[in-house]
Amino acid sequence: MNEERNQGKGKLQTWLIVLAVVLLLSIIGNIIYMIRSGRMSDENERLTTEVQTLQNENLVLSETIEVKDGVIEEHQEALEALTEEHENMIQEKDAQIYRLNRRVSASADDLEKQKELNGELNARIEELESMHQDVVAELNDLKEEKDALSNAYDELTARAAQAEEMKAYNIFVLTKWDRFICADRYNVSRARRVDHTFISFELDGTIFTPEGSKTVHVLLYNPEGDIMYPSSGTFTMTGTGDESQYTLSRQIEYAHQPVHLEFGLEHPERLPAGSYTLEVYVDGSMTRAKEFALE
Repeated sequence: MNEERNQGKGKLQTWLIVLAVVLLLSIIGNIIYMIRSGRMSDENERLTTEVQTLQNENLVLSETIEVKDGVIEEHQEALEALTEEHENMIQEKDAQIYRLNRRVSASADDLEKQKELNGELNARIEELESMHQDVVAELNDLKEEKDALSNAYDELTARAAQAEEMKAYNIFVLTKWDRFICADRYNVSRARRVDHTFISFELDGTIFTPEGSKTVHVLLYNPEGDIMYPSSGTFTMTGTGDESQYTLSRQIEYAHQPVHLEFGLEHPERLPAGSYTLEVYVDGSMTRAKEFALE
């Protein structure tokens, strides 16, 4: 009887173990189902999002296709226009080629005539080139002659300008000594004795010299080359344009007649010995110079 109880207990334990295992498996199944249900829900949401994204992309792609279709249609129209224009150009070119062919055919005979004419023209060109060389040589001769005439003209102009100038003639310088009555008082040659200097000369021009008022300047240089008794005023020297002082000056009227001029200088101091120079200027141009020496 105890064995039967023990056997009954053993069976009961076995069933209890089986029931516990079944319950455990059921719990595990429920847990697995719940996990798989959550994963499927997430997957479903992800798939729903992807479907929405694909739908949006499909919509954009549809719009892009519509735009591309419009562009293709425009390009097709442009292509058709270009094709028509190309065909028109081909027809126009064919017409031009036809006209040119007719011209070539019509001018084939004229070509030989044109060749003959070209030959005649070439001969004429050679003749003209020869004439050109002759003309150039003659022109060079004329240029040389012109240069010679120009030089002669310049020389004549310079000579005419010189011919217009007045010249000083018969320049006379007299030194005088008044200290002793009985001594020789004229043409004193010793510088320390000279008290007075008299200067005289004549001015005259040519038929080319214009009449009118003339300004005469007299410059007396001492042996050191300095102007004696320089004036406060100056005059302009022709040619150089330099301004110079002068010793004496006078205004004259010229009427194609010689003009006689006299100047006198008094020497309050003793003169140094040496060579003295007298220069005469008329309207700034030097007409003549004279040197005299004093011992």
